[in-house]
Amino acid sequence: MVLFYPHFTNSCKSLRSCYADMLDKLLDVEEDACIENVAIGASTVTIFLKALKQFCGDVIDVRSDALTYENRILYEVVLNSSNEVDTSEAKPVIMLEAGQRAGSQSVMLALYVIEQLVACEEYEDMLEKVAWVILPSTNPDGQEYVRCKREEWNKNMFPLQETFTFGVDISRNFDDSWSSCRSTENIFSSEYPGPGPASENETIFISSVIAKYKPNLKAYLSIRRDGHSILYPFASISSSPASPVQIKAGEIAAKVNQRSGTLQWFANMSIYEMNGKPWCGHSVDYAYNKHGIAYSFEMRVFPESDNTIMSKFQSLPKGYDASLRNGYFTGIRELYNTVVSEKTTQRNLIK
Repeated sequence: MVLFYPHFTNSCKSLRSCYADMLDKLLDVEEDACIENVAIGASTVTIFLKALKQFCGDVIDVRSDALTYENRILYEVVLNSSNEVDTSEAKPVIMLEAGQRAGSQSVMLALYVIEQLVACEEYEDMLEKVAWVILPSTNPDGQEYVRCKREEWNKNMFPLQETFTFGVDISRNFDDSWSSCRSTENIFSSEYPGPGPASENETIFISSVIAKYKPNLKAYLSIRRDGHSILYPFASISSSPASPVQIKAGEIAAKVNQRSGTLQWFANMSIYEMNGKPWCGHSVDYAYNKHGIAYSFEMRVFPESDNTIMSKFQSLPKGYDASLRNGYFTGIRELYNTVVSEKTTQRNLIK
């Protein structure tokens, strides 16, 4: 049976019955049915995930064992179909995580991916063939600071001892080449990498989830704010020889540009090339080098600073954010297609 919800038909061709039931019971008249259209804060993440777990628990599991310094939850969301195709072997795992450098844009995209996979029946194959592990908000303390103080902020909110400042850049706090860069010891710097690798609750959380799923983890994508690109290893060194991960980045970029590249081109390059300098302690290098995850990427989304400049000279087209969002989701689907295709190839070789 095909179910439609009047405010959700632009997102789904066919709405999953549990999701329709959730909207009918919980959505107020003046509330928006789509997560991408609401203000994203820590409470939004909690309410949305609890509702999904309550109504669609057969396809989503929400784990909340880890906390930040300010006692906000670091959520681990596992999406898996209740219709098992083949229980004789473990499914490949794709891991997405968002929000390392504070802000709400990347968190919103992660929630949007969860929404689409849970709500839309046309994506059932993406749940049947792959297990999705999504960490939708990996720096909620920094996210809330940005929302309330409305100033640029990249770090978490851990207080630094005997000082009047706080915060470590968790995107520079992973245990890969952490001491290789000429890292700043200035604790007031927005790039302060911490007193040592994996010193922060958020870093430990992300690293532990990667390690837990390592045997079946085929792809890792770190979604970050203010950019429009897919970036591949390496972050700490300038050398990036041709490899499958680099080729795949080009293919993902091409898919995104088919959907959203009319106004701004979705680029692909190494993390080092994008930044023009080493970025040590990067989670993508950690996943790629330390855990051997073949498809490890950083995706930068919603080019906020460029849009601010551009909007002074011309009005952005209606639905521009939706076009970008759909493009990013298309890129994630391309990553999924790659993982599924490789599993099929391996299975045929074994036969």
